[in-house]
Formats: sequence, structure tokens, C-alpha cells
Amino acid sequence: MRNINLLIVDDHPMIREGLVAMLTPYPDINIVGTCSDGQEAIESVEAHAPDIILMDIKMLKVNGFEATREIVSNYPGVKVIMLTIFEDAESIRLALQAGASGYMLKQASREKLVESIRRAFKGETIIDSMLLSQLVTDYTRLAQGYTTRGYSLSADESSELTPRESEVARFLAQGLTNKEISARTHLAVDTVKTHLRSIYRKMGVKNRSQAITELMTNKYVNI
Repeated sequence: MRNINLLIVDDHPMIREGLVAMLTPYPDINIVGTCSDGQEAIESVEAHAPDIILMDIKMLKVNGFEATREIVSNYPGVKVIMLTIFEDAESIRLALQAGASGYMLKQASREKLVESIRRAFKGETIIDSMLLSQLVTDYTRLAQGYTTRGYSLSADESSELTPRESEVARFLAQGLTNKEISARTHLAVDTVKTHLRSIYRKMGVKNRSQAITELMTNKYVNI
């Protein structure tokens, strides 16, 4: 696997410098630049060609949500990880709606941040594990098998998740991998994949990232 080109965006110089110092020792992470606000980040993407952007939320001129939305729209191959102090579900929802591939807290460990950068580079959607306990109560509603908000299938098909699909979807929303879902549900990995395909079809999405975004950004899960 080639090195990961990383762009760091934060309005605090000490945080930018700290992230550079923290991540420089990793040979697979190539820091291509730093930016102090969202507008500068937007303007820097073409010049620096980052694979991953670590994006702060609250910044002058253009905030992280707006910058992410424009960058992902114009450069769909770029993955944005929000790196922030905000722990509320609304901020997570706005980040995912903007197209972010991850949401991490600034107090995350160096090892966790590096792991998240690598996982996002592989196409995974990353939610900081420190936030899951705050969100899991809402996600458990999925396990009750209530009706979705009207995903349209053919006339003889139901858009309601089965109890088992609801359980799998709950773990999916928590960011678990297929192997981790398999361990939690005592299902074979292939069976988990089958349930996920059915969940994607019923939700009208194409992949894992879209499903997680959908779970967190609309009435399917009431955050």
C-alpha cells in the first residue's frame, strides 16, 4: 500500500504543530501541508492532493462542515476526518451529512488517530469509540424492529428490518467490523455479510459508509 498523503486543518498553530510532530514518525503517513481555516483547505486540495484531511470544525471564514462539503463534492476521492472537541450527536450528524468519512475527538490517543487515518484511507467510516456510549442508547431502538421512514421496495416487499437485521444494523452504526459483529451476534461472517446486503437494499444505500451515514442522519435512528 502506498503512503497516505495527509493535510492538517486547524486554526490553532499549536495543535497543527502538535499533530505534525505526532504523525511525522509514521513512515506511511506523508504530511503534505497544514491549513489554518476551511477556505485555505479548499484552496489547498488541488495543490497538495491529500488522501486524508484532518479537519477541525470551528474555524474563522469557512468552518469544517462547509469546507468538507465543498471538498468532498469537488474531490470525491478525498476522505475527511473531523478532529474536534465537540462530542454532541448533532455535530456528528452534520459532519456525516457534509460527507466526512470519520469523526474523532482531539483527546484520542496517537495510536487511535493513526489507526483511524489508515482505516479511512481504506474506505471505512470511523466514529471515535469514546462517543459510542453516548449514541448507543438511541441505536438500541433499531433492535425493536420498528418501521423505517419509508424506503421504497417493490410492492410485495417490506422495508422493515427483521429483528436480526436490526441487531446487525445497531452494531454497524457503532462502527464495528464484520468480524466484530460476527463475534457479538454469534453469526458466521458470511451470514453477517448477507444481513448487511439486505440492510443496504432495504435502506436504499450502496455500501457501508452510506448505511452508517443514513443511520445517523435521519429518522431511521432518532438522535
